[in-house]
Parts: sequence; structure tokens; C-alpha cells
Amino acid sequence: MALEDVVAKSDKDNSMSFDEGVPVGFAKRIFVLLLVGLSVMAAGCTRPNDPMLDMLEADLKKTKVDDLSRTMDFVFAEIRFEQREFKEKLESGLNRWVSYSDKKLDRFNQGSSGVAWSEDALSKPLFEENKTLAMLARNAEYSFLSTDAYYLQESAWVSQIVDRVVASSHLNAFELYRLAADNYKPDEDVEEPVVEVVKKLHPQLSEDASLELTNSLKVFDWIMRNVQLLPETIVSDDELAEVALNDNQGSRAARGVGGLGYQRYPWQSLLYGRADYVERAKLFMVALRHLGIDSVMFQPRGDGAKPWAVGVAIGDNYYLFDTKMALPIPGKKVGTIATLAELRSDDELLTKLDLTTDESLEDDTAYWVKPEDIKQLDALVYVTPESISKRMLALEKSLIGEERLTLVFTGDQTINSAPQADGVEFKAWDIAFQTHYFRQAVREALEQTSDFLREKLGWHYSDEAYIDNFIVYRTTRARFFNGKFQSDPDSTSRNAIESCQRLMYDDEDVESLGSDKRLQAILGIRKEADQSAQSFLQEVRSVQNQMRLVRRDAGFFLSQCLFDNSSVNAAKNWLNVLRAEEDAERWNDGVTYLLGRSLESCKEYDESIKVLSDPKSTQALGNIVRTRLLKELISNL
Repeated sequence: MALEDVVAKSDKDNSMSFDEGVPVGFAKRIFVLLLVGLSVMAAGCTRPNDPMLDMLEADLKKTKVDDLSRTMDFVFAEIRFEQREFKEKLESGLNRWVSYSDKKLDRFNQGSSGVAWSEDALSKPLFEENKTLAMLARNAEYSFLSTDAYYLQESAWVSQIVDRVVASSHLNAFELYRLAADNYKPDEDVEEPVVEVVKKLHPQLSEDASLELTNSLKVFDWIMRNVQLLPETIVSDDELAEVALNDNQGSRAARGVGGLGYQRYPWQSLLYGRADYVERAKLFMVALRHLGIDSVMFQPRGDGAKPWAVGVAIGDNYYLFDTKMALPIPGKKVGTIATLAELRSDDELLTKLDLTTDESLEDDTAYWVKPEDIKQLDALVYVTPESISKRMLALEKSLIGEERLTLVFTGDQTINSAPQADGVEFKAWDIAFQTHYFRQAVREALEQTSDFLREKLGWHYSDEAYIDNFIVYRTTRARFFNGKFQSDPDSTSRNAIESCQRLMYDDEDVESLGSDKRLQAILGIRKEADQSAQSFLQEVRSVQNQMRLVRRDAGFFLSQCLFDNSSVNAAKNWLNVLRAEEDAERWNDGVTYLLGRSLESCKEYDESIKVLSDPKSTQALGNIVRTRLLKELISNL
């Protein structure tokens, strides 16, 4: 349903538009209420049991619920919208809901409903350090910001992905672990074969812990397959002036200088399908939060240290997942996932991750963390300004049914429930705050007319702008996140696979755009009455350039859809085609990894090893370690 259709439907159902005030009938009832109220006050009486008052109260409740529900429709809608309109509708709708609900929300905050808001103690230093971030001034208020639309969109996408991924019982993506579990072959009546595999590999775990570790593995694996690893952005001090977007005296992020972990929000990592290893970790931690599983980002203590691995808190242990390698850190037995305690008690578990000269001819083939580095660790707790705000607590507690989302997370929660370990100190992680600074700098620079700034923002135009402006592209991604791989016979809406195929425009589609009215309508091109022919032609050419970029991405996204739909043979075949396509070069690393995984799932182990042994991949170390594990397993078959 298009944005205007959603609004029209809501208007029809509720007899008022999204941007109007109360309906006429409602206004009449308010007038009657005022008359009744004045009469009661004049008589000095308490309020009688008046049916009119009861009806008015019911109308107030219905209006408030309807306003919130139809606002959330935009968040969960399959069809994506123009970005500015999306932000404005969400902000105005939620703030109108707040205006109806403020007294009830105040009672919540007094603790009568057990949802009292208070400042997050662990995060308090971050507020002091980042006073210049304007949005922080609103964290103790109920009013919503325009940027909250993206936070809600992120929560909705993550919830859809996590729910369907953990519900999947397919073993396709876990062939390595199936082999490690003594070549496990599940009976037909086994409902959760992946859980059974994890139990066989980790027999010491309880039923609940086995399920938590399985779900963590499922979500981690999905992110590693669907978000391609980008190299770290490294800008030297000498290069700062060349790339900075402003003269801000704050952090590099506030100056608009790219860096590790803060260039993209988790929702952007999903939408663009690309992220560095810290951004992958952020997304993984957000997904775990939806599952109710605590996690921290471990970082060796000391100057210049970088984030290392995500520690997933299960029972009294931290199970370690390395988003740079795209692998859980291997334990003593092939296929097991190492805990922090195990790594600390056995130095070889880390040192054996170094590559040999036979595996790689690169100058540096050592694993980047040494046994001595993990004796003293900071446990970074991922918090965002939104997740510790009063407005998100109020909204989370008000959402019901299928609209429910996990919006609130505090550092104090982690401290109170995650395991304690020697040499581990909890700290609130400022990475989300730096992302806000960076994106604010980018937005402000984009509003400038300077050619100099536009040149500095070349990466934005080549990597993001065409996606942000291409509504059909974003709709396709939303269908993929929702796992819509089958079409409803009674609907004209495409599924994710069909949508990807439709985005793979051939040269004829691109060249005919200027005259193809149907395609123009689909892509949002409408010639205005007062628009000149030259202006219209420029718009067409701009969209044609976007189409060429989009088709390059859609081919890779199609293979992701096929793999997720358990069509691994089809994914394998299509990925082999992509490897020969020149315009798919930007996805080479993702294609290499997913092809290797598809071959592994199809039990073509030797071919998988051959593909994943490519030393040129950004993820080469992790891929080669995976082939090492696979070689060991198939040698025992």
C-alpha cells in the first residue's frame, strides 16, 4: 500500500485525516461535555454516572489508539516512502499521540504501572561528554524527533529479521556445524535440528542456554552472509583537512571525518548491505537485544586499542563472536564456540588463528589479538540516545500485539544481569553518539551549495544517495527483511525475489525510460505542467544513472534471497554468473563469501574451500580459517 493509500484508509476508518484535528462529531461531543461539566460545577456536585461522558472518554481512547496504530503502520509497511515525508509523518503522528497521552504517561513515570523512567547511570558520563549533541536535551521529554523515524524503522526491520531467522529449522546455513556434530542427520520428526546440533557440540548447556546459543548463532550467521564486510576507514592526521566537512573542534565524527564503527547506523548497514566489522557488531548486538540476550563488545584495555569481539552472555559465560572473521571464535573441539574463560585458560585457541605461509602470502597473517591482550578488557555496552530516552520507554509500553518492538535498553540492565569476569570493566560505548555526530555533519554539508563540499561527499553519492532516492529499491529490501519470498495469489504485490529480478534493468529498460510512461510512474517520475523539457530530461537522466547502479546491487541481493529461501542450488548458480559480471565488482567480497557458503551447503566441499581461499578478500583471514575447519572435518568423513 502506498503512503497516500495508508493515509486514505486511516481517514476513511476514523473520519479524520492524518494531519487534521478532531472530527466534527467529536467536536460536538466536546461542546456537550463542556455544558455538562459547567452544570455540575455550578451545582457543586461530583461527576454523575453520565453515559455521554463515558462515550466521550471512549472516543478519546479510540482516537489515541488509532493515531498511534496508523502511525506505526508507516513503520511496518512493506512499501517504503519518500524519506522526508516518512520522517515528517512519524514525528507529527507520534507527537499528536503524546499530546493525547501526556497525563497517562506522567502517571507511568510516577511508577504506578512499573515503567518509571530514570537516567541510565552507566550512560551518564556520555551525556556529559556529548552535551553539544542537540537531541540529548530531549531525552527526558515525551516529544519525538524526526530522526526517531529511522530508529523505529531499524527496530521493525530487526524484529522481522530475527523472528523469521530464529524460527527457521533449515540446516542449509549450518553445514559446518552439522559435520562437526558427528555428521548429524536429523530424523524427520526433529522440529529444531539446529538446536540439536548445538546441543551435541555443547552438551554442558541447559535446554534454555542451548536455545539462546542457537538463536545467537542463527542471527550472527544471517548478518555475516547479508552484510558485506568493508575495510576499516583510516584517515591520518595529515589527511584530516582534506576530508573534513566542517571546522568543528570536537571529535573526528563531528567534523564529518569517516572512521571505524560510526559511519552507518544499523538500519543503514541493513539497507546498503555493507558495513565495517564494528558496524556489523552493532547490528548483531541490536538483534540479540530483540531476543532478550545480553551482549558486550570486548576491547583490550589500553591506548589505541580497537574493539575485538562480541561477547554473548549465556549462563555464566561469554561466548565469543568475531564479526571481522565472520566466525564465532573456535573452541577446542571443531565446531564449538569458545568462551572468554576458555581463551584465557588456553593461549593456543587464539594463536592458532594465525595464518601460515601456505595459506597466505600477505605480510601480516597474524590474528590481531594476542593472548596477553585479553587479560584486561573493557566490556563496551552498546547504548544509543534513543534507547535510553523517556519517549521510547513510553512508546514501547504502549505498543501492543504485532506492533510491539524492543525500543529501550540501558547500560544498567547489562551490569545487573551479565556475568562478571576478572579483569573486565563495563563501560557505556559512545559509538552511537559518534554516529549521530557524523550523520549530522553529513546532513549539514549536503545542504551547502559548495562544489568543494560536494567533491568531499563523493562517497555519499556513489554509495548511498541513489538508494535513499530510489523508493522501489528500498521497498525490495523491506520485503527481503520481512522474508516475503512467496506471493499472495490475490495480491498484485511482488515478493522479494520478484522485486530483485525487476530491479535488474537491462539496457533497453534504461534507454526507454524517457518514453516509457508506465516505468516513469513506477519510478516516481511525473512531468509537471510548468516543467521545462530540459528539466524533465535532466530528471530522466538522473534516474537512468540510478537504474544502472541499482541493477548492480539487485543481482547480489537476488542471491541472498535465494539462499534465505533455502534455494541454495539456485543461489550457487546465480553467484557463479555474478562472478563474471564486471559491474558487480563492488560486491566481489560478498559474492565470494556467499558462493563459498552455498557450495558448502550443497556439500561441494572442495569447491567451497577453493572459493573461500581467495587471499584478496577483505574477509580473507576468517574465510581461510573456515576452510581450515572444513578440511579437518571432511578428512574424517
